[in-house]
Amino acid sequence: MKSLPSLFLSISAVYAGAVFGSEDQETSHGIHTYEEEIVVSAPFQRNEAKTALPINVLTQEALQREVEDELGATLKNQIGIHNTSYGPGVGQAVIRGQSGTRVQVLQNSVSNVDVAAVSPDHTNGVEAALASRIEVIRGPATLLYGNGAVGGIVNVIDDRILEASLDKPEFTIEQSRNSVNEGDKTVAKFNGTFGVVNLHLDAFTRDNNDVDIKGFAIDETALERLEESHEGEAHEDEAHEDDEHAGHEEEEITNTKGYISNSDAKSDGYTVGTSVSNEKGFIGVSVASLESNYGLPGGTHSHHHEEEHGDEHETAHSDEHDDEHSDDEGEEEGEEFVRIDMEQTRYDLKGEYRFDQGFFERIQASLNYTDYEHSELEIEADGTAFVGSVYSNEGYEGRFTATHNPIGQLKGVWGLQLSDTEFSALGEEAFIPKTESTGFALFAVERLETERVSWEFGYRYGYNETDPGEGCDRDESTHSLSASMLYDLNASSNILIALSSSERAPTLEERYSNVQTGSCTSPSDPEDLVAHVATGRLEIGDANLDKEQATNIEVGFRQHSGKLTGEISVYYNQIDDYIFLEDTGEFEEQIVSSYIAEDATFYGAEGQLAYTAWQSEYGELDLTLQGDMVKASFDRGGDVPRIPAARFGFGAAWHANAFSIKFNVTEVFDQKDTADEEFETRGYTDVALYADYHLDLIGGELLFYAKGTNLLDEEMRNHTSFLKNFAPEPGRGIRIGIRYTY
Repeated sequence: MKSLPSLFLSISAVYAGAVFGSEDQETSHGIHTYEEEIVVSAPFQRNEAKTALPINVLTQEALQREVEDELGATLKNQIGIHNTSYGPGVGQAVIRGQSGTRVQVLQNSVSNVDVAAVSPDHTNGVEAALASRIEVIRGPATLLYGNGAVGGIVNVIDDRILEASLDKPEFTIEQSRNSVNEGDKTVAKFNGTFGVVNLHLDAFTRDNNDVDIKGFAIDETALERLEESHEGEAHEDEAHEDDEHAGHEEEEITNTKGYISNSDAKSDGYTVGTSVSNEKGFIGVSVASLESNYGLPGGTHSHHHEEEHGDEHETAHSDEHDDEHSDDEGEEEGEEFVRIDMEQTRYDLKGEYRFDQGFFERIQASLNYTDYEHSELEIEADGTAFVGSVYSNEGYEGRFTATHNPIGQLKGVWGLQLSDTEFSALGEEAFIPKTESTGFALFAVERLETERVSWEFGYRYGYNETDPGEGCDRDESTHSLSASMLYDLNASSNILIALSSSERAPTLEERYSNVQTGSCTSPSDPEDLVAHVATGRLEIGDANLDKEQATNIEVGFRQHSGKLTGEISVYYNQIDDYIFLEDTGEFEEQIVSSYIAEDATFYGAEGQLAYTAWQSEYGELDLTLQGDMVKASFDRGGDVPRIPAARFGFGAAWHANAFSIKFNVTEVFDQKDTADEEFETRGYTDVALYADYHLDLIGGELLFYAKGTNLLDEEMRNHTSFLKNFAPEPGRGIRIGIRYTY
């Protein structure tokens, strides 16, 4: 694997030197506008200004500025989107308080067959650094892609199958280094056309050491409060208390200062794609390989901690941190760790045919086959490693859509989606049975346009079967409806009103975690429960969970052109039988968590404004404001766990012909709305700075850039994270890089 990216980089560099001409390349450093980009993920591929959906689009320089090692971290600065981490090696998107399967991650508009939604410690099998654009549709109006995406969809789009021939080759190579984890990253991409054949190549490699932080990794005060609450509920027996304290002494862990132990990671991958295209359409294939090995932060698999750090430990670490902690791969002497070793191979077939006349305008088809596997490695105190469990997910996803020509003022997209996957978790610590899932969906979205009003109506029917064996199989259908109106107030602004009703079937982990397939119930004796080692929890599913039913209403205003642009939205989402993982107690020093269903209500607001304050031949000054908040509570009383805190941000950016600089300050407020077994999370101020300089070189552009994050070096704990008490967000970091683009 490691030799393939290196080989590709060498070949691409030789080819680039042979074909690069002397044509000038235009560079734009302006801010994103709603009228520029066509939204590929929307049903009718309009620009943002004319799309009756709340959308985030990252492309070109905006995407290059935001790209981080994980998908959630890449998107966290977009309104309505937060990152939920499970240590620095994992980052998944939280959209309007929704995560997991309620946020569907797509690769080129087709679902990725990984296991990221099965558990918060599993990373997404997509690589943001290779994307040409990332589109996010917020809210449940996502009928083209799935019934259960109540939060929205994240569509990571790359050029692995080119849809049209290119007049000249495109080549990008980038090298960067991040001070916060001594991380090195190399990315290269090539697109070219040879006669009627299009070719795409890309590769990346990434390697980082333990992540630097401000202060101690483990919030001991919070853990002590949590332990006290567990003892007060469960330790009524004095003898049992003595046993607990004995276990406490045996399983103490070391709190690290200035870094997160076992947070180092390595990833690499490559993609090869080819296609043929003409004025009637295209057809192409690709193969992509991705490997990743990352650690889960120290202390997360045990629930007691070393209270006596002592001045000697603190001083020794402060003096030796820079020189030593990056060399030990995050492992502290005498402590056990868990690592994830993941590999994925994906094959894609994609095509489109455009008709000259007739009822249909075009038809599109996408089919992918994915073979995903990861091992949860347990590293013992003496350095011995063994595989605790192996997760695999293998199968295909297919989508077929047809766009019909206008019938009067009505235009529509109809489609069929198919899936067939086999999930398995093998090993002594596997807690989910091997399960085969098959399903299909039929959907249709129609758009009616009048002089000032655009209407969209959609319906989706889904059917899914899950079979873990021994008579515990389930089959069910889901129905989703949506309607939206986009009313043009004038040439530069419009109002959005959207209604939707959607159903989501329970997932494998929600139904079958620690469920005996013979009886479809969990073991009556807690001794028979199998721990999920990576999360340090005894997770219990419920085979009889019913479908979720979400009803959403949203109202938004969008100013899409002029010196002042922006949007603001408010939404209300009632979810009946909302399924979540609730911490219900503790058994033998492990948290017991059960999947349960309760009616819940989500509501919130989000908005952003951009103002061009100064514009001249020397450059442009843009000012931005943005913020979002979401509230979520159960109808019976109490708050939904792990809901992001409200935040508000200000930004200023100067764009000139050869350089740009952007400054952002984001205030994240205290999160005081907490569920049972949760504690308040303190707010923080996140200061970031980005600067770049462009040079014309050999017909292309050479760019030098620097990006500073958490410049105040604050201790930032993310309320959405399961590990907020064990692993804060990274401390102050400076990333510098160089990128050549032809």
